[in-house]
Amino acid sequence: MKLPSLLQALHPDEYKDFEKFLQSPIFKTSEQYLKYFRCLCKYYPGFHLGKADLQAAYKRCFGPDSLNDTKLYNLMSGLGKQIEQFLVVRMVIRPEAATTDPLFDQMLVQALGQRNMGAYFRKEAQNLIQDLSARPGKGAADYLMLKQLSHEIYFNPDTPKGPEHASNLHLAAECLDLFYFTSKLKYAAEIKGREWIYGLQHELPLLEAVLAQCASPEIISAHPLLEIYHPLIQIYLNGVEESSFSGLLDIFIRHYHYLNKKEQITLLPHLFRFGNALLKQNISVEPALLSLYKFALEANTLIIGNRITHTSFMSIFNLACLCGELDWAKTFIEQFAPNLSNDFKEPTLELANAYLFYNQGMLDEAQDCLRPIVFQVDKFELLARKLLLRIAFDRYILQGKDYEFLLSQITSFEKFVRSRSLSPEYKVPELNWVKLVRKMAALKLEFIKVPATNKEQLRKHIKDLKPLSIKKWLEKRIDVL
Repeated sequence: MKLPSLLQALHPDEYKDFEKFLQSPIFKTSEQYLKYFRCLCKYYPGFHLGKADLQAAYKRCFGPDSLNDTKLYNLMSGLGKQIEQFLVVRMVIRPEAATTDPLFDQMLVQALGQRNMGAYFRKEAQNLIQDLSARPGKGAADYLMLKQLSHEIYFNPDTPKGPEHASNLHLAAECLDLFYFTSKLKYAAEIKGREWIYGLQHELPLLEAVLAQCASPEIISAHPLLEIYHPLIQIYLNGVEESSFSGLLDIFIRHYHYLNKKEQITLLPHLFRFGNALLKQNISVEPALLSLYKFALEANTLIIGNRITHTSFMSIFNLACLCGELDWAKTFIEQFAPNLSNDFKEPTLELANAYLFYNQGMLDEAQDCLRPIVFQVDKFELLARKLLLRIAFDRYILQGKDYEFLLSQITSFEKFVRSRSLSPEYKVPELNWVKLVRKMAALKLEFIKVPATNKEQLRKHIKDLKPLSIKKWLEKRIDVL
């Protein structure tokens, strides 16, 4: 049944507008649609409607003896089509996009062109082209729209085909290239990101040619989105370094307010991915990465549809803990916990509190938060296992307790990491880390108080073993051995 899903798609501020839409004489009106919709609104905001609920609502609307499966089906189908039409109309004429989204203007120009409005059509189209061309941060959709407008001007039957309008052909071709370049690099970034995470390989025809074409200083300086994506793809191809990450971050922040929100949201995960990769190389970019997260939160580009993903929530929280900003981390939990999906809220908060207790030195309380529900979330299992191992290690070296438990956690963690289908960039740092944890635990058991020479050997291992996860944690634990 698609009707409940369509009802859920309506935003809270759209219900009154949809009632007006149902009463509009322009579209197919039906008192039955309006009456039934108002009845179903009693199930707002969840609209968790089963067949029995829909039948009960029908009886309340039209009488207890009125239920007929065919009539109910037709009513639901018709109301669903009305919502679909409303969503499309809303996309075009929604008031909040009137000053930023040219879709209405583009469709108006198309309508004028189809009616052979001659000079009036060309004037309106040219004005829209000028407005779009003046945008400092054009996306792929803008280039495509410019191409289509220029195409329509030139090929309209009333447009003279002389030199006067030949420039529209040049603009159409140029914008078609820019649309292709921008789209190609955007898709390439996403594909390379998947390769980065899962260790897969994909062929991308013409990628090198596009990169070479976009390397032109004239193109780069004129098109902010290409200026961002060009170095971004190079990082995926050549590996991330602190200098390349810092340079890309500077470009992104500089152009951020010129980009539309979709582009901002699309680009952020790549930057976070590069920053986290540097963290795995033990390069100190924690403050810069946390500042980027805070920047995205303030700009409202992480909370999509009033929701924050559980993985983003934990990434931000962990980073705040790494930076020692525990008070900010607590405030973050209080402020953004309501934005978590109900399906993941409990395990996310349990894991966050476990990390908070651990960073406060409260080992028992941290372990109590690592209940089975946390391990059942796929993206959390590695984090939870790693935290449990750290708790066991700290308890052993600080209190001399639970050595057998520590060994079991070391073995379990190593087996778990090896069994995961992760790329080497994600897997190798964790395996190197657990290897050193095992060695440190063995030295502690052998010497009780580990000699300075052995500690120096461990520090040399840490320096030589690359890549390595949470190097700073290991270095601090060596001092305690």
